[in-house]
Amino acid sequence: VNLGHVIDHMDYICQLAGNSKNIAIGSDLDGGFGTEQSPHDLNTIADLQKIPELLRTRGYLETDIKAVMHGNWLRSFRKAWESDASK
Repeated sequence: VNLGHVIDHMDYICQLAGNSKNIAIGSDLDGGFGTEQSPHDLNTIADLQKIPELLRTRGYLETDIKAVMHGNWLRSFRKAWESDASK
């Protein structure tokens, strides 16, 4: 498995959902798993920066790429924090 396969799956989810608001990058490269359970071309956390270019080659806009790389997580966390604060 390589990052191209990961992008295939991400793109499939976007096509099913109709947009890029339902995917986000998360990794277990902080020690949860070893590199043997990651795509073979993802050796360090720095390699996550390959993903934006792969998304660009699929026609994703910069706003979509920013959402996938961090924006969707921020939106989700803010929504959860707002919900928690209202209790």
